[in-house]
Amino acid sequence: MAHIVCITGGLTGIFNASIALVKQLEQAGHRVTYASPKDWSDLTNQYNIPFVKLDPWIFEWKEQPLSRWQKFCQLGERRNQAIKALGVENFAETMKELNPDLLLIDMEMHPHIMTAVVNDLPVALLCPFLSIWKRSNLPPIHTDIIPGEGWRGQWFGIEWTWLRYGWTKWREYQRDRWQKMGVDRISVLRCYAKKIGYPFRERFGFKHWLVPYPHNFLPILCFNGLELDFPHDPHPSIYHIGPMVYENRQESKIEPSTYQTLEQIFEKRRLTGSSLIYCGCSSLSKVNQRFLRQIIDAVSSCPQWDLVLGLGSQLDLDKLGPLPSNVYPLSWAPQVQILKNADCAIINAGINSINECIYFGVPMLVYSLRRDDQNGDAARIGYHQLGIVGDIKQDNVSQIRNYIHTLLTDKSYKSQVNRMRYCFDRYTKENVAAQVVETLLNAQN
Repeated sequence: MAHIVCITGGLTGIFNASIALVKQLEQAGHRVTYASPKDWSDLTNQYNIPFVKLDPWIFEWKEQPLSRWQKFCQLGERRNQAIKALGVENFAETMKELNPDLLLIDMEMHPHIMTAVVNDLPVALLCPFLSIWKRSNLPPIHTDIIPGEGWRGQWFGIEWTWLRYGWTKWREYQRDRWQKMGVDRISVLRCYAKKIGYPFRERFGFKHWLVPYPHNFLPILCFNGLELDFPHDPHPSIYHIGPMVYENRQESKIEPSTYQTLEQIFEKRRLTGSSLIYCGCSSLSKVNQRFLRQIIDAVSSCPQWDLVLGLGSQLDLDKLGPLPSNVYPLSWAPQVQILKNADCAIINAGINSINECIYFGVPMLVYSLRRDDQNGDAARIGYHQLGIVGDIKQDNVSQIRNYIHTLLTDKSYKSQVNRMRYCFDRYTKENVAAQVVETLLNAQN
């Protein structure tokens, strides 16, 4: 039995996915400790997982307004403050006290990764994205490019897109360096890496999607199934361990009355055969109130449909105005429980929601908010025919209603989702996550 420490930065999505991984590792006989700069102790206690609170960290340093001359004169002090804000001053000591056989670290926690490596701690990274690498026939995941479709989907179009993306990231880096004068995110990480002796400069570049990412040599556990991506030869350092969905997820923000309301809706569906539609609004994105109203109007004229709105605390319920009797708005929604009973889902192309929809066999109407990897995730839904990809700027009430009707009546979408679900089930049945971790542990020995 190995002792594994799982570390994430504080975002709910990767926390939920990592809990599913922890439970699989515990089932395989390993002892797991959870650690994070965010206090997850209330939830980890409910999961019976030991928790260690790490020092707070700041993803990107923000300072008070200063003149350029002040920034120049105070460069050393400003950099020291920015490095201190990384929250890793006590990290190595804390990890050595825990004495893990393996650290699993959120791949965007660069200061913690670098600190662990220079202290000779065994490290593997946790990746929520489908792919961050530049690979043959694989477009950058922030784009809606589908290989083989149009000129952008040809090899030269994909190569041009990668080249343009790298150039854009390089320009952003130069702009930030000029504006922030030494305390932009990449400069701070480079300075910290130099201080502790981590080879950041040799491993940093603009040739992959995640920038910065100076850890090419470390193994990665990807919280996705390879089958969901476009066909390609994956990077040799990445291990696809399947989507991490924990059915017994604890939802601390859900009111008891919410569960009572949902049970009534589920009972109505069982008795009357009505269709249940779930619309999840990301808690990270400001809700587009106009578009949300269009979804409500699309459902209002169809009494045989029930719509559950999970608002993610982004909108006051009173601002929605009068609602038809078949629409149920919830400030916080237990998404896993709803998807177990849903006939289709309207989501914003976040990979965690996509994986959960597939896990429970729910066809999707996907609207990318054009943030991070959402365009690429949506493109893969369209490519595999797991749902319909809408356009949040152009679709009207009638179009949304037609999309929902198609998902509920055209069984080919349900069939394709179930096909992908079967692929996903294999990862769990074959204990792929535990096997990969044991392979890494054996390699360390």
